Amino acid sequence: MSTHTLEEVPCSSVVYRQEQPVEYTDFARVAAMQPATAAPPGRRREARVEHQSLCSYEVLEAVEEESVVIEKGEAYALNRSKEGIRLIMRQAPHAKQIIEVNTARARWGRTVNVYEVRWTAPVQVESLGTLYLVGCRRVFGPCNYVSF
Repeated sequence: MSTHTLEEVPCSSVVYRQEQPVEYTDFARVAAMQPATAAPPGRRREARVEHQSLCSYEVLEAVEEESVVIEKGEAYALNRSKEGIRLIMRQAPHAKQIIEVNTARARWGRTVNVYEVRWTAPVQVESLGTLYLVGCRRVFGPCNYVSF
């Protein structure tokens, strides 16, 4: 999937944000506090299975008919279904924003899926501040690739 960096976009209103890193163990600790089946009422369309893993993401926005990365970082996948995923993130994306999520497969393999953010819910964590549960619906993928 082709994305463009901020330097390639001649638009002064785009602000790129790199999130502060959160350790894998911090995400795992928060995940342990959240029931795998929890979701806001009326949001669930299909059964989700527990699938906990660290993944990278990029929040995308359209600027002058181009896809621009406005934020990137790491998230923790809590669970997934055939068409969706629930993440824990440091930043709260807006509903209907597009997010590209990269997850690891066996060895050097990676998988990318593109999701639309459906909902966010804040989770207060004493040592980390506010993190966000993010429910997403897949719009494209999976696309598998090799990363060295």
